[in-house]
Amino acid sequence: MHHSFNRSYAFSNSQHLSVWQPPKTSAATSQAAGSQPASNQATTKTLEQPLSTLPWNTDTEDQAAATHAAAKSGGQRSLAALLPNARFFSGNDVRFHSIAVSPEQCTPGQLVVYRIGVDCPDELISQALARGAAGILTEQILPAPLPQCIVSDVDRTVAELTASELVDENGLRADERLLTIGIIGESGKGTTAMCLATILRDIPCRVAYQTDLGQSDGCTTEVSRQSYATGARLLSELNDAADAGAAVAIIELDAVVLRTGGYDQVEFDVLVITGRNSGRSDFGPSAVDCAIERVRGDGVIIVGSEDQHSITSIRETGFVYVTYGVDRDADVSLRTIGIEDGVLTAMIRHEMNSAIMESHLGCGVFAEALVAAAAVGVATDNPLVQITESLSKLRELPGRCQSITADDWNVASSSPRMVLDVAGSPRRMEHVLGAIRQQMPIRDRQTISMHAETSSRASRQAKLWCVLAVSATDDAATLARYGRLLETMPDHCVLTCDRQCKDRFLSLSHNVLDGVGNCAAMRLVADQERAIAWATRSAGPNDTVVVLGGIDRRSAHAQREDLEHLKSLMTELQREVAGVNPKSGMDTKATKLKVFNPEGM
Repeated sequence: MHHSFNRSYAFSNSQHLSVWQPPKTSAATSQAAGSQPASNQATTKTLEQPLSTLPWNTDTEDQAAATHAAAKSGGQRSLAALLPNARFFSGNDVRFHSIAVSPEQCTPGQLVVYRIGVDCPDELISQALARGAAGILTEQILPAPLPQCIVSDVDRTVAELTASELVDENGLRADERLLTIGIIGESGKGTTAMCLATILRDIPCRVAYQTDLGQSDGCTTEVSRQSYATGARLLSELNDAADAGAAVAIIELDAVVLRTGGYDQVEFDVLVITGRNSGRSDFGPSAVDCAIERVRGDGVIIVGSEDQHSITSIRETGFVYVTYGVDRDADVSLRTIGIEDGVLTAMIRHEMNSAIMESHLGCGVFAEALVAAAAVGVATDNPLVQITESLSKLRELPGRCQSITADDWNVASSSPRMVLDVAGSPRRMEHVLGAIRQQMPIRDRQTISMHAETSSRASRQAKLWCVLAVSATDDAATLARYGRLLETMPDHCVLTCDRQCKDRFLSLSHNVLDGVGNCAAMRLVADQERAIAWATRSAGPNDTVVVLGGIDRRSAHAQREDLEHLKSLMTELQREVAGVNPKSGMDTKATKLKVFNPEGM
């Protein structure tokens, strides 16, 4: 059964003041096993959660405090007490006061961590001996006269040690001091996270977030040069956010990290599942199944009404869930009124309430991300009018169907429309191209151009051009699916690759062509900049050029740099096609007009 759900929060100085009342899980479980009545007959539950006073079991608190005190005796921590299942070599225990950042920065009494394939064992042993390390945490025995703790996974063990260290005076972990929201799915995670952060900031409260676009502790925003924060680093950043007064933490979850246990020390109060997820074709659970395992027993899951695979998994667990949908019946639904010039006009509905909104985000493509964020806003008992107003404020996100437009009207009318998107998966590519195709006018755009060369081109039928940059991380099946989409969705396609895999472009293109019926219809250009330039110069002023992929997404900083570079390139190409010199700003193709003089003077 679909469950409508309200969560009430009272915010004062960015802290919750109420007390969480656990839901009746038995009723939710029994209803989930039955039939599915209409969503307007769904059960409404009101839960209230604090960030500082959660009603944990007293015995559990005392036991945790006793274990914590036993592990910390005399200012030192005991690995034998913290890791009772670990095995030791050259001793029965390792007593340390903290974990060294690296062997080179180790100080006397610290624990050194050896990662296979990352650290050189000889250098690590010499540094640990010279700097007075208390012992070594490792997955295999090293030839060193130091106490060693042997574990199965050092990263997960370090995260476990960090979680025990970052317990505050109330016995709460960092994720228990915040309303923790995780976002998982095959597409739309980052966009949904930023939309949700915009809604919750207007409560108002301090919102911390971890996304591939950047991170924030609720006070400051940073475009990091590091990859996704997971394990011990994520726990430390959540602890910093809680200390900074943040009330909510939004975490964009990585599918690979989820399946390898990178979030095992974090529990989520709310889980948002974006897109339409499918089960894995290989062995093991899917990322969505792993994320559901990290939800608290009284947590809530936000899921799309079309994502039947995820809904089936949720019903099996008995969690309370809220559905969202675009132009479909759901607990929270978005009804599209129209999309004009990249502006989405829609109505968001929940039960008997509705509100009209306009969104400039992503040329109207990210309706599902908007309604998913709105569903979380509804679950936290925010007024629907406030939710729509907050969503309307977010106008653009870098690389998320970002429209590249010129300020000059002559340039905009004489050059093709250009859209930049990071893509990353065939499903995301299919969604973007399909949405942009629907926005293209059926009839030709009637424009009056001041240039003789472009006046004849303005009457051409609008075409959709796609410049796709593939990556070496894509497998053969994914590349073949890209080829099928390139052949069927755009009118013209150009295949290229990112800068890191130019030497493998030939083999990558062969895998793409495995999914193509007519190979001659596809243009192959190894250099991404040349591919974008060729498509822009070949397109007409009524056409749309969509640039997908080719972005280094290993860190937020690298992603922003690549996006800025491509944006600058596409802007210059637009001015070049329009006949305007990018450097001087002068019109190089302007028609010389005679002065009208009826008296012949």
